[in-house]
Amino acid sequence: MSLYVKFIWFTFATMLISSTIAFFGMNTYYHSQLKGENNDKNMTIAMSFADFLDKLPADQTRDALVTLGDAGYQLYVTDGATVERYGGDYRDETISPSEVQQVLDGTEFNGIRDFPKETFVTGFFANELKNTVGVPVELDGKPHALFMRPNIGLLFQELHLLFGGLAVAIILLSFVGMLVVARLLIQPITKLTEATEKMGTETFDVPIAIHRKDEIGRLADQFSTMRSRIEQSTLKRKEFVHNVSHDIQSPLHTIQSYLALLEKDGIAKEEKEQYTAVIQDETTRLSLLTKQLLTLASFDAEAAELVETVSVDQQLQQTLSHLRFAFEEKELGISAQLAEGQVKGNGVLLQTVWENLLTNAIKYSEPGSLIDVRLRSTAEHVILDLQDEGIGMSPAEVEHAFDRFYRADHARTRSTKGSGLGLAIVKEVVELHGGTVEISSRLGKGSTVHVVLPRV
Repeated sequence: MSLYVKFIWFTFATMLISSTIAFFGMNTYYHSQLKGENNDKNMTIAMSFADFLDKLPADQTRDALVTLGDAGYQLYVTDGATVERYGGDYRDETISPSEVQQVLDGTEFNGIRDFPKETFVTGFFANELKNTVGVPVELDGKPHALFMRPNIGLLFQELHLLFGGLAVAIILLSFVGMLVVARLLIQPITKLTEATEKMGTETFDVPIAIHRKDEIGRLADQFSTMRSRIEQSTLKRKEFVHNVSHDIQSPLHTIQSYLALLEKDGIAKEEKEQYTAVIQDETTRLSLLTKQLLTLASFDAEAAELVETVSVDQQLQQTLSHLRFAFEEKELGISAQLAEGQVKGNGVLLQTVWENLLTNAIKYSEPGSLIDVRLRSTAEHVILDLQDEGIGMSPAEVEHAFDRFYRADHARTRSTKGSGLGLAIVKEVVELHGGTVEISSRLGKGSTVHVVLPRV
């Protein structure tokens, strides 16, 4: 069952239930509040009629009763033996002889007030003799009982038609209005549903022409924003898979090729060592790529564990110590000024940041150049500046430096192998810790990485 049909049925059921509750409430209110007032009002009129009839000559009383009946009152006059009716008959004239005798003896009869409570028939509309008021009156010198109530059918016939037509019109117009409103409410949701279904097939160009300022309009705006983000995420995922496939396939292809060369007969020892070194380099490259991919995949799991106090200066000292042989191999100078600085976060991820930054600095520095590492603390931040005298980057390359798998064209050489994930990992880890990272660089002049983290 569609939402549109459910909405119609729900609205119809609401109207039916509310009407039923209103009817029972009105019926209860009549019996508890209005019935006594109605009885007293009719009793006052009946007593006035009785006084009026008592003062008339005997030959004019019947004419007066006819006139009263024509004026909209149902009159039932009896002396206990005979009955006279004026202004219409009662649907049910059942009444006990004791109640008639009670009126003949001079006691008033409050039938409207004492009429039994019924669920679906209020006393106001019950055309029964029991639902009347009775007063004693003297006609032709004999005591009579006068039972009286307004002739509802005569007095309110036009009102019945008016209110009946009004009720039917309200129901029909409400139903038509409900259909229109339901259509207006459900139509944008239908559009959003269609767009959502298309998103399942990675189709993001379904138009959503919803311009409203209510909750549905806000939902449409949020949906458009979400769809745009999902589209970007999907494109990045595809690009990521493509890049990973390429970066894995390339070293694997190289390894396979050199393994095939090693299987050939008559290969000199020097060539075997050369081929083995190439295979070792490509294996190391695959290992690095796998490690960095696992680091990226662990961000969500690690994000909830940024609770330990990490000494950045100690981590940098350890990283510099581990990379000592890399510095010596390339004959690089190192200048380190490390002030004490502590941050709250994940030590494993932060260690990866320093390793990637220093490894990049070593990789792209010219032999014999200098790498300068400076760590300082302020009242609120721990700040790292890492400067090298390497090959540097152009402004366009700086702009994309933190993109996954991005590597500058001149860096895609055998001498500077990499996965293109190092700086992407640095940026994500730093931002995960509430910090920022920036790069300033000039071609041939080196680069400076500026990292700011919140201090404990």
